[in-house]
Amino acid sequence: MGFIDNITGKIQDYSGSIILALVVLVAGLIIVKICMKIAGKALGKTRLDPSIHKFILSVLKYALYVVLLVIVLSCLKIPTAPLVTVLGAIGAAAALALQGSLSNVAAGFLILVNQPFKRGDFVDTNGYSGIVDAIDITSTTLQTVDNRTVILPNSSVLNSAIVNNTSERIRRIDVSFGIAYSADIARAKEVITEVCHKNRYVLDKPEVFVGVGDHGDSAVTLDLWAWVDTPNYLTAKYELKEQVKLAFDENGIEIPFPQVDVHMK
Repeated sequence: MGFIDNITGKIQDYSGSIILALVVLVAGLIIVKICMKIAGKALGKTRLDPSIHKFILSVLKYALYVVLLVIVLSCLKIPTAPLVTVLGAIGAAAALALQGSLSNVAAGFLILVNQPFKRGDFVDTNGYSGIVDAIDITSTTLQTVDNRTVILPNSSVLNSAIVNNTSERIRRIDVSFGIAYSADIARAKEVITEVCHKNRYVLDKPEVFVGVGDHGDSAVTLDLWAWVDTPNYLTAKYELKEQVKLAFDENGIEIPFPQVDVHMK
């Protein structure tokens, strides 16, 4: 009888543990769902990129599930210390195996937080130029002007120089024009300035600047600085090059070919 009573008592205790574990599991799943909703709303009020929202929520979700698993196992009176040790060992092994990927994840996190660029910006990095099409946790995707897709690991992007060409509202166009040494420099500067004032994209402020940039072998180089709204940069640059050439022709200002004077003795 004593043996049977002992077995019966253990079964009752274990049944109670199972019921407690089920209650804790159900309550825990509800709490996890509530926590995820609260975290999602809180992140929605921040200025962080939506991509980082998904990353943070995913990490939080799995962390809560691991905590819930440990609590449920404790309710079942199953030792959790070995499980924690195994999970730690698995995590360490995974970290070593995925060292490169984890560095990309860390770099992606920093990019999304610091935002040196955002989706839609035109950037130069790692020897590539293009519009940022996507910023993921492990990589950044660029769409080049000739419609190629470039996928760059985030660690290489973060460790290289990043030039964001569209982060500011306005941008300066730098163009150089060569004129003959016999040409009237003052008149050439006036022609370039007039072309800029007539151009539909060039802004009045900051003012247009034209100056002598260099005395070359065959020409005097005039440098033009003109400011435009950033979205109009390329269109305005090509228009100004064409319009100045036509204006020089109309005003008899020569753009010389490279030439060499040879003196015979």
